[in-house]
Amino acid sequence: MIEKATPYSYMGSEQDLIEYAPVLGIMKKKFPSYIKHAEEAQRFTRRFAREEVAPRALEVDRKCSEDPNYVDWDFFRKALEEHLPTAFIPEKLGGRGWSALDMFVFTEEGCAACFGLLAVIAFSMFGFSCATVEYEPAVVLKFIKHMVSEEKEGRPVFFAWAITEPSGGTDAEHPAAMRTMRPSMEARKVEGGYVLNGIKCFITNGNLAHFVVVNAPLDRSRPLETDTTFMLPATSPGFSVGKVEVKCGQKACPTAELLFDDVFVPAENLWSQEGKGMQHTQEILSVTRGGVGTATIGLARGVVERTVKYASERKVRGHRLIDEGWVQFALADLMVDIINLRHAWVDFALAIDFYHAMKLMRNPVADIALRITPKSVLMSDKLEELAGSGLVSSMVGGMKKKLVTEEIIENCIRHGSALKAAGADLAMRATSSCCDVVGLEGMKRQYGIEKCFRDAKVTQIFEGTNQLNRLDVFEREVGYEF
Repeated sequence: MIEKATPYSYMGSEQDLIEYAPVLGIMKKKFPSYIKHAEEAQRFTRRFAREEVAPRALEVDRKCSEDPNYVDWDFFRKALEEHLPTAFIPEKLGGRGWSALDMFVFTEEGCAACFGLLAVIAFSMFGFSCATVEYEPAVVLKFIKHMVSEEKEGRPVFFAWAITEPSGGTDAEHPAAMRTMRPSMEARKVEGGYVLNGIKCFITNGNLAHFVVVNAPLDRSRPLETDTTFMLPATSPGFSVGKVEVKCGQKACPTAELLFDDVFVPAENLWSQEGKGMQHTQEILSVTRGGVGTATIGLARGVVERTVKYASERKVRGHRLIDEGWVQFALADLMVDIINLRHAWVDFALAIDFYHAMKLMRNPVADIALRITPKSVLMSDKLEELAGSGLVSSMVGGMKKKLVTEEIIENCIRHGSALKAAGADLAMRATSSCCDVVGLEGMKRQYGIEKCFRDAKVTQIFEGTNQLNRLDVFEREVGYEF
């Protein structure tokens, strides 16, 4: 075989957003500022991923293998300087003002460089999203002010969402499964609040979290009917971190056991109505599963990029590995799936922006209020006090229920679950296929391909196993009810 002179560089041309998904070209004509903002987010994220994420990915992975408690604080200082942990907060309140489309662009680009490092930021955002579900304006404003204030001092604020227990992980994400699970956690109502006892395990960011959102039933014998969501500071007496897990992959994103020993939670930290914890969980998952699906597509793209680079430089029998037809077909199959699923995450991101949670910040009332209100007033204690009044809280809650209906939530669970399951399977298939292409030599640590393989497997398990995600799709497609 004669070696070709053609240089290969998958994604080397750095396709812009319109090339990613041509439908966004149509969107750009109707909503130019919306798409231009996403294009800016893409350019920024690519630079950040290239300069700050990719160069440290393998070294952080190695250090976390030796010590699961290791944290690359320099990375988080860089992230803080770029306002990434607060990217979703409106600019006037101190964030980047990113839309869901911006965030999903960030997710794919970042996870192509290192899933683990980006997961710490993303899953912390998931934890914070638990506050926005009930949309209590005073609570949301309070945390925004705290996060922005700490960011200015160079201190990240981490959230953890604690669902999984030793006796049930995915069970806590499905009504029928929860009905039969036997949770270790239990909340007991006392004067002024609640007392929590039990164990949570495999909690992302558990050892880093400053605030923990935790689901616990008021009656272990009736977990579904009494499941309730609470928030507690990590400094709460009786709360502690157990073991930090030594994991197969995504080592940069820590996973920990959380222990609750008579932890008192005041009534104001009740984040769902009693017995409404499952509804609270489902609404969060209706957004986050699509985000995880997008991350897996980024992971798949990242391993293909590394494999194209390796195969373009690797010589076999006098020619480049990538010039062999079977290699091109194997990589092309993965590229086809990446392109197709990228369209799916773009559609999902648009749905979140125009039909779901982000619509709350894009509605005319909220937009006008942010524009005309001075920043000093927005960040004042008086506004927080006003936001906590019954009238404002009731008005905002009513607006939220009107905009984000149960039908929208159910539809997003279906599409988010489909995206998550398909993306996770693609990530596993892509990393496995790329390992076949590069062989033992290409599996050396220095190429990063074996790291992608290790990072991929857990995506089929967390945020609901792929089996449960498929069940959620099935039930909503055929109307099956338990």
